[in-house]
Order: sequence, then structure tokens, then C-alpha cells
Amino acid sequence: MSSDDLLIAFFPCVYFETIQMLDYCLQRNGTQDKPLTERLERAIDRLHKRTRLHELLYKLTYVAIAKGLRLVIENPATLPNYLISGQNYPAPTIIDKNRRERGDYFAKPTAYWFWNCEPTHGFTQQYAKETKVITECERSNGDGLCGGERSLMSSDYARNWICDFILGKEQHVAGAFVQLSLF
Repeated sequence: MSSDDLLIAFFPCVYFETIQMLDYCLQRNGTQDKPLTERLERAIDRLHKRTRLHELLYKLTYVAIAKGLRLVIENPATLPNYLISGQNYPAPTIIDKNRRERGDYFAKPTAYWFWNCEPTHGFTQQYAKETKVITECERSNGDGLCGGERSLMSSDYARNWICDFILGKEQHVAGAFVQLSLF
């Protein structure tokens, strides 16, 4: 890897997002009837996993800074949130408050941290061809609320995000309003 490369890291949000507070408060939906010891074991397991991922996040950030690598980290921006509170990791560089405006399936406020690079500030407004509702998504059989479906981003959002925040490239997308402003 070199400083010409760009790393984009999508850390597992299920350990940092708002809904996890219910696990740590022992009030997660569907677990209220379980023995308190079982709920405590689940919380302890999740705390260990979150701590390990938090450590990996810091190690990745350290390596990127020490080696001069360009790095962008993505994670949800709902509040309260373990990472974006400014107490457990530096404040995000930008927050995309409504991803649907750039063509994604969900509004899903998302935080982005830029290390050794600066985001461009374009705005390609393109409403999603398809929108999804979290309560209608397939349920997770693992740690998260909605399985993989909620984690996916549309190809339109991915393209618009890259052009708006990485390349600073004005687009000509059918049915999209494009406004580019570089700082």
C-alpha cells in the first residue's frame, strides 16, 4: 500500500450503534423473559467484542497515520452512539444525515472519518429508485437488528458518495440534481 491508495473501512456497526444500549441495559427486545444471568452473559460477550473492535479501529487509525495512508472509516451516526459521541473516538469529519438524498435505500445517517485526506463537498441529489423500511427488512439471526439487508448501500449511493466526497467530480445523472462545491 502507498499514500496513493485509499482505504475505506466499514466497521461492524452492531457493536457501536444506538440499539446496543438496550443490550447493555439488559432490556433488548425478546430477551426480557430470559434469566438475568443469560442477559448479563450476552452483555459481557458484546462488551468484549466491542472492545476488541474498538482496539482494531485505533490500530488501523494508527497504522494509517504512521504510514501516511489515506483512510476513510464509516459507521452509523444515530444518537446516542459509542463512536460519534466524541468520547470514545475523535468526532467524525462529516455526517451524511440522509443517504436517500444521494440514492440509497434508507435515510440511515452515517458518519465518516477522513484520515490523511480531506473530503470534497459535492452534492449529487438523486432520490432512490427503491426505498426500504427497516421494520420490513429480514430479521437478523445474529448480532444485528436487520441482517445484511440493512447494511447494504445502493450502487447509486456508492457512486454518488465517491464522486461527492472522494473525487469531487460533478456528475450528469439522469433525474439527479448535481451541485459541486469544493472548499
